[in-house]
Amino acid sequence: MLQLVTDIRKRYRWGLLAIAILISVSAILIQSLLYIQKGDAKVINIAGKQRMLSQKIALYGNALIYHESAHFQQQHRRLLQQAVEQFIAGHQFLIQQDEQGHYIHLNEALEAHYFSPPTALDEHVKRYVSKAQQLLNNTDDFAYVDRSTFVSNQLEALLTKLDQAVKLLEQKSVQKVTFLAVLELLFWLLAMTLLAIELFFIFKPMEKLVTKNIAKYKEQKEFAERVNKNKERFIARTSHEFRTPLQGLTASIEALDINDSQQLTKQQALYCVNRLVAMLDELMDLQQLTSGNWQLSFTSSNLLSTLKRAISPFEYACNDKGITLSLNLADSLNKEVSTDHARLTQIVAEIINNAVKFTPSQGRIAVTAACQGEQHFVMEIQDNGKGFEKPPTDLLSYENDSEQHFQGLKTGLLRVMHIVKALKGEIQFLNAEPQGVKVLINLELESTPKSAMPAPLPKALHCLIVEDNPLNATILGRMVSHLNYSFDVAENGLIATDKASEKHYDLIFMDLNMPVMDGFKAIDIIRNEQGQQVPILVVTANTSNDDLQRVYELGANLHVYKPITLDSVQKALSILFTESSQG
Repeated sequence: MLQLVTDIRKRYRWGLLAIAILISVSAILIQSLLYIQKGDAKVINIAGKQRMLSQKIALYGNALIYHESAHFQQQHRRLLQQAVEQFIAGHQFLIQQDEQGHYIHLNEALEAHYFSPPTALDEHVKRYVSKAQQLLNNTDDFAYVDRSTFVSNQLEALLTKLDQAVKLLEQKSVQKVTFLAVLELLFWLLAMTLLAIELFFIFKPMEKLVTKNIAKYKEQKEFAERVNKNKERFIARTSHEFRTPLQGLTASIEALDINDSQQLTKQQALYCVNRLVAMLDELMDLQQLTSGNWQLSFTSSNLLSTLKRAISPFEYACNDKGITLSLNLADSLNKEVSTDHARLTQIVAEIINNAVKFTPSQGRIAVTAACQGEQHFVMEIQDNGKGFEKPPTDLLSYENDSEQHFQGLKTGLLRVMHIVKALKGEIQFLNAEPQGVKVLINLELESTPKSAMPAPLPKALHCLIVEDNPLNATILGRMVSHLNYSFDVAENGLIATDKASEKHYDLIFMDLNMPVMDGFKAIDIIRNEQGQQVPILVVTANTSNDDLQRVYELGANLHVYKPITLDSVQKALSILFTESSQG
């Protein structure tokens, strides 16, 4: 794009420069034309004045000769003297030469008119002036003065030659003006030609270049969008494929009936599964952040329960590493608040996970939290690990530093900072004394009235489990059986819609990604074609916001992510049937 802008700028500058040169030349030509017209007008005016002066000389000369009054003779002599001087000055101006001896105001025709026979105007003027000067020099008797010079026929001959000189000067001026006018026209045509050249060889190619590059960048944008979409689908699909076996692993671990000595091993296995799920959530959050689809989801829940749920998975890790986990959770936390509890869990879990990683054996991690007033939440997590090697003023640089303090997928702190900022809170990373890291979190959480007691679960339900994976269907069936509910299983959406049309069900557990017919189409048919209002609980490993929004638009009541547990299923059913009883 930068190269395109540079090329366009270069061509545009050349085009403007050419136009500027032509405009300047045209302006110079116009000014030259005006100057020439002004100069020629002066020359023609002087040449025309010569005729008038020659007539004045004849008039005053005759008056001087024939008038006997001394007073009038003196007056006519003075006027004659002035006319002769002006006539001589005008003639000298017209025939003046430059340093090289070239006549300034005369062309070849005028030179011939002034200096060559038969006209020889210069010689005629000199004779005429000589006779006038003789008359001026004679002060007593005019009897011997040649009076023929001032008679009408002689004067008429001079006037004719002077008229011809004026015409020749006018022709010369017209020729100059015509030449400049033609030259100006040529420059105008050149300007039009240059504009046409610019249009076809600069602006047209530039337009094609811009169009080509826009099309190129549009293709690149579309390609980038496809790549990004494919990446999003890949991450979603990967998350789905990982969550499906994790579902079986979680359920199998929870179903183990082992003695007390092996409970630690079971706890270790559950911790590992939870970390895998947390990493999958981290990947999905990162994808949503980069695509701009990330958003908070506010719900009302108990703050103390949320914090305990975030901390409890790390009790095994601390115990296994010999780290003392000290908890000081104030009673003020035991209240209902409105926030994104899942994101708050991620913040706490990420910071404690980092503390566990870098706190040495026999170390200590202290977690303190309290509510100050109705809304202000304060939490402090401190460890005695190695601390920061440099002041933690820019954690974004730590994410790109190969020697950084934090490890893992290297997206955790970015995500934590983004979540805290989205919750309009503050987070600080400080070096603790004598060593270690202290993390301070400040959030404003809105207290909400204590939610009504959840409605008791129905004692008898006949459920339809729609799941293509036999293991997941078995695990979910085991949970349903634990609740003393009966169930049928459908391997895909087509079988599910057939069963739903043939038999009454009190609840449908619906997977989304299935062969033959997926869960989206099945929900659409059950709601819109069959017109059934049976509660539909979506059980999916698909974490795409677009897909979840779509299932709710089609008519699903609630969703729960895989891997599911008996506790998560019971909570989902409690919410589902509480809403049903209130609606």
